[in-house]
Amino acid sequence: MNRSHFLGRLVEDPVLWDSRNSVSVSFTLEVEEYRKSKDGSKKRRTDLLNFEAWGSAARTIEKYAYKNDTVAVEAIARNESSKDSDAVIFRVTNFKIIPNNKP
Repeated sequence: MNRSHFLGRLVEDPVLWDSRNSVSVSFTLEVEEYRKSKDGSKKRRTDLLNFEAWGSAARTIEKYAYKNDTVAVEAIARNESSKDSDAVIFRVTNFKIIPNNKP
């Protein structure tokens, strides 16, 4: 099964673009992971993950999600189309925007 869940902070405002007969939005989430090291201390790791959404989901994300908002995402992983690239992009299948109400 190719399905993952993420909770992260938007690095910048999502970007909407037209593609053939539909629209798409791309955005990057900063996702934190906490682990215990061998000595028992807590370590934090931060990853930047790239996402895309299509159609009505793309329009909703572009309209209501802004930089520093928290977004919960369910997505499927896809390899980038370039054969020379090992990059993975996550295609959004479900999401929830948690607005950051700070000025």
